[in-house]
Amino acid sequence: MNRVLVYGMTNNPGGIETYLRNLFRLVNPTKVILDFVVDFPEMCYAGEFQNEGARIFYISAKSQGIWKQWKELYKILKQNPEYRYIYFNILDAGAAITMVVPWLLGKKIIVHSHNNNTEKIKLHRICRPFLNFFSSMRFACSKSAAFYMYGNQYGKKAQIIPNAIDCKRYQWNPSTRLLKREELGIGGEYVICHVGRLSKQKNVKKLLDIFSYIHEKERSAVLLSIGDGESRDEILEYAKSLNLMDKILFLGRRYDVPELLQAADVFVFPSLYEGFGIVAIEAQAAGLPCVLSDRVPREVQVTQDVIFLGLDEPLERWANKIMKYKNHIRKNTRDRLIEAGYDIEYPGQAQIR
Repeated sequence: MNRVLVYGMTNNPGGIETYLRNLFRLVNPTKVILDFVVDFPEMCYAGEFQNEGARIFYISAKSQGIWKQWKELYKILKQNPEYRYIYFNILDAGAAITMVVPWLLGKKIIVHSHNNNTEKIKLHRICRPFLNFFSSMRFACSKSAAFYMYGNQYGKKAQIIPNAIDCKRYQWNPSTRLLKREELGIGGEYVICHVGRLSKQKNVKKLLDIFSYIHEKERSAVLLSIGDGESRDEILEYAKSLNLMDKILFLGRRYDVPELLQAADVFVFPSLYEGFGIVAIEAQAAGLPCVLSDRVPREVQVTQDVIFLGLDEPLERWANKIMKYKNHIRKNTRDRLIEAGYDIEYPGQAQIR
């Protein structure tokens, strides 16, 4: 049995965390066990992983001092020599700084890119040559994420791994929809849903501008915002300035996203950039039509009810595309996701086995 040490989990159940949880459930524990090293004070899904035999090691964040992080990681790897592979799931090449320790100890470093842009572009470009030098295997969630992380030379050689999900958990269920709407206090409203961190990348202010335009035309519209992040206070203040607080449910971090998607009518995702956008796959698995920014990789489109729009297009166009689905009839889309390789029970050819 091999134990692989995984880096990339945080305290926020986002895209990387969802991918790693699904991967954890997929691997055969008699052959491989995934353990985790985390530079956050807490880790989402920790209880589930530990109940299945996973170990979790906590180290200091780089912001607390790189020498401190290196020392703690060095101690873990020296005390646990069984870790021959360290699997880095990352958003930018700055993670190469953390890779120094396992590389010096002769570990095999696997890198998986989950992003196609960053706000820390200078650091990313400085660190990318080191990341490519340290890494033994290179994966990415999309072609754009591969070229962004590794550059042209290594990006074209990276293996693309579809971010498969447990489609059964998201499958369209009218009974779940009614129960969740009752729980949320939603009746016959038209429910627009966004799942993502409250951060600059997710372009939540743009989402609020779009919703404000819609609300002027359609008073029954309600927005579900699922997620938390560093911009929470700023976003709440912006919503207040638009007089929308009574029409938006800021739900924060939730672990019932499959059920919340049942309660929605349309999924909207105006991100500035995305390595993949696994939540768009989850939304389609729930039978939801999706209106996405054109910065989201085209690989996420599985069903016919997906629209990509430019972020510079007028609010009216975004609003019209969102409202066209007001009387949309939901369907079971699992067969489409299986065919595309996004169902974890029926992984595509590129999916890790």
